[in-house]
Amino acid sequence: MSFDNPSFLSFPRLRFERPTVAIVGGGASGVLTAVQLLRRRSPVRVVLVEERPRLGRGVAYGTTCDSHLLNVPAAGMGAFPDEPGHFLHWARGRRPEAHGGSFLPRRLYGEYLEWCLEEEIAAARRRTPFTAIQGRVTALASGPGGAALRLAGGETLWASQVVLAMGHSAGAAEAWSASAPRGPIRDAWQPDAIAGLPPGRPVVLIGTGLTAVDVMLSLEEAGFDGPIHAVSRRGLFPQPHLPVASPAAAPVSVPPPSALPGRGATPERARELVAAIRAEIRLAVALGGDWRTVVDGLRPRTQALWAALPEAERARLHRHALRYWEVHRHRMAPEVAGRIERLRRSGRLQVTAGHVLSVTATSGGAAVTVRPRGARAAGTASHPTELTLEGGAVIRCTGPREHLDSVGDPLLDGLFAGGDARPGGLGLGLAVDEDGRLLDRAGEPSDTLWALGPLRRGALLETTAIPEIREQAAALARILPEAAVAVEVGYALEEAL
Repeated sequence: MSFDNPSFLSFPRLRFERPTVAIVGGGASGVLTAVQLLRRRSPVRVVLVEERPRLGRGVAYGTTCDSHLLNVPAAGMGAFPDEPGHFLHWARGRRPEAHGGSFLPRRLYGEYLEWCLEEEIAAARRRTPFTAIQGRVTALASGPGGAALRLAGGETLWASQVVLAMGHSAGAAEAWSASAPRGPIRDAWQPDAIAGLPPGRPVVLIGTGLTAVDVMLSLEEAGFDGPIHAVSRRGLFPQPHLPVASPAAAPVSVPPPSALPGRGATPERARELVAAIRAEIRLAVALGGDWRTVVDGLRPRTQALWAALPEAERARLHRHALRYWEVHRHRMAPEVAGRIERLRRSGRLQVTAGHVLSVTATSGGAAVTVRPRGARAAGTASHPTELTLEGGAVIRCTGPREHLDSVGDPLLDGLFAGGDARPGGLGLGLAVDEDGRLLDRAGEPSDTLWALGPLRRGALLETTAIPEIREQAAALARILPEAAVAVEVGYALEEAL
C-alpha cells in the first residue's frame, strides 16, 4: 500500500516490552474487545484509538436523551457472554426499580460500558497495560511484524495486531452519493440535527427505522409540536416488544418448533426460507403463542441460515424480504412504540411509502418529491405518480451506510485501494474469515488485521447487537494474544537472520 507521505513507512519501529494490540474504535465493539483482553490478563499491551472524548458511547450509546431506550430488555445486555445479567445487576445499583424486562436508557448503557472498562483496567494494569488515545486513524499499512497506523494529527503507532471496531461510525457521517438526491438535508447522526428548526413548519424525515424513531422522540423532548412527515420505501416502522409488567413476566424466547434447522433440510432458496418462517409463525399463533417467539428463537440460527443460501439467493432475500425481517427483529421498547402510536393517532405523524426522487430548497425550507409505492403501476388520481412534501427541514434517518467502499472514509478507502481489504458479501461490510480476519483482494486472510461487529455484516448478517458482539469480542480475546506473539517472534527471527 502506498501513501502520500513516503516517510510513513520508514519511521523507527517502536519496541514495547510486549506485543501491542491496537483497537480502532472506542464504541461498544471496541470497548468490549478491550474488556475481554484485559479480563483474560492477556500478555499484550492494549491501545485503543477513539475520536470521541468518552469511551463506550459510539453512535448508539452516545445519546444524552433519556427517551432513547435500549431495544433489548436489560436482562440480556450484559457485557460478558457467561454473565448476561451483569448489566442488570449494575443498573439496579443506580435504578433500584430496574428488572429483567426493563428497557433502560441507552445513555445508561454507555456509562456501563465505560465502567466495565475502568474496572478491568484497574484489575489488569500490571499484567495487561492499557492506553487510550483520542484521535482518528486515517491510514493503515501492514508490514513485517505487524501494521503501522497513522493518526489524523500525523502521529504513528505500530501494532502487532489491529482490530477494526468502528461499528456504525464507519458510515455515520457519509454524504449522499452522486446518484442520490441532493439538497438541504440534515443528518440525524449529527448532534445538531434538530437545532434551529423553523417554528410552525413541518419536518420531513427520510427513513422510518429506529433512527427515525430516535429523531421523533428528540423532537418531542425539544418541545417541537408541528407535523412530522416520514417517508421510506416501504413505510414500515419497527414492531414493538410486548410490555413486561413485572420481573416475573420478563420475556422468554421459545425456539420455533420444526420447519427450520434442527429438523429437516436447511432451505437453500430465499423463497423457501421465507415460507418456512411464515409457517412457523402460523403454527406459533395457532398454539396460542406469538410471532416474536419465532423471530427470537431464530436468533441463534440466522448465521447458519444465511450461510446456507447461495450468493444469488442472499441477494434476493436482501432485496425483497430483509426489511420485513428487520422491523420484526429489531423492535421498539413498548413505551417508545406507545409514543409513536400516539403521534400517528393525533395526526401529527404522517407516513408515506415511496421512493424519494429529489430534495430541493424552498423559501420556507425544503420540498421532498416522492414517488409513492405502487404509483408506477397505478398512475391514477388516487395513486399519483409523484407527490411533494413541504417542510421547514429535512432530516436523513436512513441509518449507517451498508456499502463501506463508498462512504469516503480515508482509512477504509486506503485499505480497499491497497488491496488489504475488500467488501463483504453483497458489498456489505468487510470480507472476513470465520475468525474475523480481513480477507485481502486475493481472498487471503490477514496475519494482522481483524474486524468485528457491524463490519462483519456481509458474512454474518446478524452482527450488530450486543449479544453477537460480546461473543465475537470474547473469541478475539482468545486468539489475538497468541497471534500477536507469533508475529513478534517471526519478526525477531527475520531480524536475527
